[in-house]
Amino acid sequence: MKMYKIRRQFIRLILRPLKVLRLSLVYFYGRFALALAIRGINLPGLNAIKKRMPTSALGAFERQVLIYEIKSERYFFRIGPLWIRKLIDKISFLFAKNKFWFLIVVKATSAIIIIAIPILFFILIRGILPVPERVPYKNINNKLSTNSNLKVDWLYTERIQQSNSYSISENNKYNFINPNDSRGVSITPVLENNIPNGLLHFGIGYYPIKFNLVRGFLVSENSDIEINKLKNVPIEVEDGNKLRIQYYLFPTKDKNIHQCKLELFDENGNMLTNLIEDTPQKISVRSATSIKTAWNERFVPNSTPNYGNLGEFIINLKIPPKKIIAKVTELVDNKNLTKNISLNNKNKEYYETFKQSFPNANGIDVTDDNCVFALGDFSFERRVVNPPKRRGIIFIVIDTLKAETAYDEDLMPNLNFFAKENAIKFLEHRSQSNMTVPSIVSLMTSNYPREVGSVAFAYAADNKSKKSFYNKQIPTIASTMQNLGYRVGGIGWLSLFTEALEGGLDLGFHNAIITENPEYEARIITEQMGNWLENYGEAPFFLYLHYNTSHGPYKPPVEKIDLAKFFSKPFGLNQKRQLYNGVARYWDSELPNIIQKLKDLGIYENVDIVITADHGAQLNVLPWYYFLGVPENIDGGYADKGNSLFDEEIRVPLIIKLAEQKQQYGRTVSIPTTHVDLFPTISSIAGNQSISKNWKGINFSEALKNDSHQSFLDLLKNRTHIYFDAHKYAGMLYWDDIFINKPIKYMRQLTPDSVKLYLTHNPWSEKINWYQPEMFSYVNLSEHSEKIVPNISYLELKKLRQEYFKISPSDKMLRFTPKYSGNLDFNLEVLNFDGINSPQVSLIPENVKFEIIRKNNNFKLFFTGKVKPEEEIWINLGKSNLVNLDFKSENKLVVCANGNIVDKKFVTKIINENICSFYSPPNSLIELNYSNSDNIIVIKKTLANEQVQQIEGAGAGAALQNALRDWGYAK
Repeated sequence: MKMYKIRRQFIRLILRPLKVLRLSLVYFYGRFALALAIRGINLPGLNAIKKRMPTSALGAFERQVLIYEIKSERYFFRIGPLWIRKLIDKISFLFAKNKFWFLIVVKATSAIIIIAIPILFFILIRGILPVPERVPYKNINNKLSTNSNLKVDWLYTERIQQSNSYSISENNKYNFINPNDSRGVSITPVLENNIPNGLLHFGIGYYPIKFNLVRGFLVSENSDIEINKLKNVPIEVEDGNKLRIQYYLFPTKDKNIHQCKLELFDENGNMLTNLIEDTPQKISVRSATSIKTAWNERFVPNSTPNYGNLGEFIINLKIPPKKIIAKVTELVDNKNLTKNISLNNKNKEYYETFKQSFPNANGIDVTDDNCVFALGDFSFERRVVNPPKRRGIIFIVIDTLKAETAYDEDLMPNLNFFAKENAIKFLEHRSQSNMTVPSIVSLMTSNYPREVGSVAFAYAADNKSKKSFYNKQIPTIASTMQNLGYRVGGIGWLSLFTEALEGGLDLGFHNAIITENPEYEARIITEQMGNWLENYGEAPFFLYLHYNTSHGPYKPPVEKIDLAKFFSKPFGLNQKRQLYNGVARYWDSELPNIIQKLKDLGIYENVDIVITADHGAQLNVLPWYYFLGVPENIDGGYADKGNSLFDEEIRVPLIIKLAEQKQQYGRTVSIPTTHVDLFPTISSIAGNQSISKNWKGINFSEALKNDSHQSFLDLLKNRTHIYFDAHKYAGMLYWDDIFINKPIKYMRQLTPDSVKLYLTHNPWSEKINWYQPEMFSYVNLSEHSEKIVPNISYLELKKLRQEYFKISPSDKMLRFTPKYSGNLDFNLEVLNFDGINSPQVSLIPENVKFEIIRKNNNFKLFFTGKVKPEEEIWINLGKSNLVNLDFKSENKLVVCANGNIVDKKFVTKIINENICSFYSPPNSLIELNYSNSDNIIVIKKTLANEQVQQIEGAGAGAALQNALRDWGYAK
């Protein structure tokens, strides 16, 4: 009992402060409530407070309330609590006494507001919309030669596709610097096979306004480097050969200026060149969230700081040296030049990045050195008897420009005039995808995105996926043009297509300038184009320009907006559409500047120009009531890309101007073409004679020539489909067999999607979630229109499914799903075509064993064991084809969605010809018609990409079964 009392006292002791705090808060609130009650304001709990008050205190309170009410009768303002009456009375007295000065202040304030409102409105417009005239047009004074007998080779640095005729020592050292301490210069290691150790991408400039990307090597006073020549070139004409080497001295690491000497020697110790240069001042790290940065980027776009300029050595040589040795010296007294080859902990992680590609390489950290040079380019220009075939090729991509807008002469008159007077216009050209990365990767490789790999869908590719891509050694337009002897560069929205920034994929541009400020980039890119051509345009060139102007958020200059249409419906989808039209007009106004630059250089008539887009944008109202899961009566669109494969998103402009082919100018082509055609066509125009069996496109370059004996119809007549590949969608445009006169687009949604709809007539938006397994639209190739349809006939659907599974580049998957408990014993034989993508068992039950026997290109797979219901076996056939399927156990096979048993001798044909094995029957259908003794096995054929997407998509399997029942494809 005593212990109990002690515990109770102890608890009271602990809780006493809380009780005191509670009482204090109640007391404070009571005093505050009573003070306001005297002034006529009653707070909750006032009555409870009064009940707790002593009689004397309550009487005092009531007297105060009475006095307050009596006093309030003194003031001329008779409504409201006393304190408000007092305040109004004082203001009235002050105004009457100082009426003159009050009027002066009010009038002055009104005048300021009247003047300030237009100024504030201007600032608001300036803050939201760009002012492109802030970037002036700079005249070009130096003309280039219309002909050139130069050929450019990069003999000392890597390119995407390497020859295996040379070897590189794995023990060569390389220098690296910590990207977090690189003084503002972006440093990214290159993770490719068969390249010199230590090769880096380094960027000089101010991102996102300007960012010069160069491939090169780092050298410092503590670590020399040796750069070996990778291959030999035949020297046809010894006179006039030049070796270009770009250099850049990193900013100082501290507040002091350091004087640095750079010397380059050949393999015999002969000096090639040298220089002495002071380190530039260290620039403070830019804060992206600072007011100063925001002000400069918005209002003074040319005021952004520059981290320095690339310098260049131009060395006249008859033949290139076999080796270049670079040495750096800091010119100070009594400096200890002891080499430091140790790695500190801070940089070990960065060092490990190199070790992924070069496990035996030695790295030297030069982060703390004062003199750090980056050496890049190493291009050897040589005069040859047979120079590259074309003087130059300008390849222009306008991001998010759909064909419907591009070919509207009212919106883009300059582009259409250029096409009519100087080029060929392709009216039915389509991109392979509905977003930038898969579209450009497909364009650059003439492969479908999923053939290239996961990097084709990654907006931040990791090292593993990039290394997988590089190991495939897939040629690109850029690398092929390098091999043909052209100087290759890129300007514009390129951070995802170079390794300048983390996550980017190197597509083969040897040097590039990244410009990604959407408000001002059109003018900047054009000016950068002029600068690049003045520096490098003496040699035949391939220059890729990626304008991000028409990409969202759409921010056109005010004068490019049709204000009447904008304000007629200033909200919702119409607002987005008018802003989109404005950015299209803005880029169209830049096209004459591009042409004028080439004319100023003197090479316009001799240069080929290709203009296209990566994808379009969905800005029209769709019949959303056709789609599953969407409420009726929604009237709007999503004003974006990536959420369908309708023509608004994938039909893009293509305009080609070939120099000296004037008889072709003004032509229009209505035969369907596609992005995968551009690599074969352009490389052929540039002089490439080889044909890759991996190209998915058609070379139609012959039809572009004046004296051609082959038309576009001759070259493209055998094409019957165009395949599309996107993150959440796949599909095809098909015009053969029963669709030869009525082309149809067949689209599959691989995983559920979520779309933000901008409604047509109001400022609200609505988010919809939808999952449409199959979509259809009729495409009129002569009228360039598309009509979405809710469904098609069974025979048409059957044909489309067969063709889609046939042409899809994705690996084919077989899924065997037992619906019983018992023994399983079967085997299958497949024929492998390429010898690479052999069949693989990707899922198998625990109690089932399997064996694979290979004989030449044939594979036999044997399965035996015990299974339970729903324990699936997945077989990835790769590029293989099923030859035979043999079940030794007493199984009954269901292959089609209707759930009927299929004779075993027909199963192989059904699977190979894609007759009806796309969808499994619903479980309820199997349970209703069959028992465990029937030993039912459901066989389904799907595509690897669809399998992955459906697993990732929440509830996709159930949604698919429901859709089949709703559409009548299953009971």
